[in-house]
Amino acid sequence: MCGHQAAKAKMAAHLAACVVAHGGADPLQSLILYRFEAAHDPRYWIYAEVRANASLRHLDAFLRKLWLECCGHLSAFYADRRELAMSAVATLAFGAPGTKIRYEYDFGSTTTLIGLVVSVHHGAKGREVVRLLARNAPLEWPCVRCAEPATVACPYCLDDGEAMFCDTHAGSHEHADEEVFLPVVNSPRMGVCGYTG
Repeated sequence: MCGHQAAKAKMAAHLAACVVAHGGADPLQSLILYRFEAAHDPRYWIYAEVRANASLRHLDAFLRKLWLECCGHLSAFYADRRELAMSAVATLAFGAPGTKIRYEYDFGSTTTLIGLVVSVHHGAKGREVVRLLARNAPLEWPCVRCAEPATVACPYCLDDGEAMFCDTHAGSHEHADEEVFLPVVNSPRMGVCGYTG
């Protein structure tokens, strides 16, 4: 929003003041500030602001577009162990600060996000239904052969830790002839299914 860079925890404190300072002078509406992070790697995180009257379908579409969509898989939000309807209004589903959320995309090769309601505040009307406020800087993945920055990931080898390659060494990997490499991207879905960012 303002170009400030900070780690995940410090970003929450910065946004508490920043969203008010950049609120504008239009009539106010109720907004919810969420933080989502990858369950398997919390170094992937985002802060998003959502209109309180938005449906979970809007938040789902945002998460898919930003971080997850590859093949039109199913997805779901959960409060505790209860699945919530996509038509549910965000503030009614989980609008109280401190509420934890689970979100799953793709029930085969599942990517799970853990969400937290950071705050409920007021901001100018006319904003997008959901807007990105901050996200992690792209993670640096070294090539397993030379430690130069990796550009591709082998989806077959993600679990054994020998999956990231630079352009120079990708061709010598055992799966190179199968044309399965996926690009290194800033997403917890990297290397999974057909996700290319």
